[in-house]
Amino acid sequence: MYVSTIDNSVLESLPRVELRGQINLVTTKHQVQKAAEYLSQQKILGFDTETKPRFSSGKMHMPALLQLSTDTRSYLIHLKKTGLPGELLSILSNPDIIKAGAAVRDDILGLQRYASFDPAGFVDLQELAQEYGIIEKSVKKLSAIVLGKKVSKSQQITNWEAFPLSDAQARYAATDAYVCYCIYRELMEHSEEKKSPRQRMYEEVLAGATALMQDEPDIVANMANVSALIKDVFKFWWVGFYRVDNASRELVLGPFQGPIACTRISYGRGVCGTSWKNRKTIIVPDVEKFSGHIACSSRSRSEIVVPLFDRQETVRALLDIDSDKLNTFDQMDRKYLEELAGLFKNIY
Repeated sequence: MYVSTIDNSVLESLPRVELRGQINLVTTKHQVQKAAEYLSQQKILGFDTETKPRFSSGKMHMPALLQLSTDTRSYLIHLKKTGLPGELLSILSNPDIIKAGAAVRDDILGLQRYASFDPAGFVDLQELAQEYGIIEKSVKKLSAIVLGKKVSKSQQITNWEAFPLSDAQARYAATDAYVCYCIYRELMEHSEEKKSPRQRMYEEVLAGATALMQDEPDIVANMANVSALIKDVFKFWWVGFYRVDNASRELVLGPFQGPIACTRISYGRGVCGTSWKNRKTIIVPDVEKFSGHIACSSRSRSEIVVPLFDRQETVRALLDIDSDKLNTFDQMDRKYLEELAGLFKNIY
């Protein structure tokens, strides 16, 4: 599983990416044709552009370089000399050729200043990485997280319209496209680690709850923040806690977010009382079909209740979440909410 972010100190300790294969500089019509013959036969290409930096306000420069790479060849196309001829436009418009890069929208807009084309087959690694729970955006950090290697950015602010390019510029530009190719291939080989939007939302809640509870020993304060956090992220109809009162053998309403709720629930009654009695999470797809359901609100349609244990494995409270839609909760909700409930064990 990939980490979501990486510290610069960790990044700098990683080995450098080693560019494989040959770097091909493309400056003539004949070289464009030869490059296109090879590139048009590929299924995946690393993609990037380089533009002369602008140090003051004014007219934006057009891209000076188009980089397309596989694992064995990198092509650096000098757009100021070649323009964007039909052979290249065909590749950029071909939906069957994946062009993987970071923040590709801006690159595409820059290329369209040379010639109009309908982009197809582009994959933005920043968006793809989010499906794996990675929140970093830069190629540098994506490379560190996905490949375990760092890339140098020493040549980023240089004159990309210069001709010929220096060896350092050529290697930098080729590496950027090559790394994009490698990141895409690596992510595709681990597609089983993709995370759904709901998984990412739960990871956000877990990270937020962990941070909120780290230095706060008060149970009520933590329950208040956690219920607000879940409500804010998921927009569930009702989110809250019931605390165990052993003296009265009742659950007493604790911090919550949503409409008014039942103040006390007897042991073994309703979904919450049953969860307390059975010491396990209960998922109810349709509350009207749960025998003995306590209707605190007619808007509640489905429900999940998760017990909170102390270090002696005694039930001390319950996390109760209600939805105004049927079949809202499943085993994914159980997994993450039980992990969230486990955070309270460190406080009791």
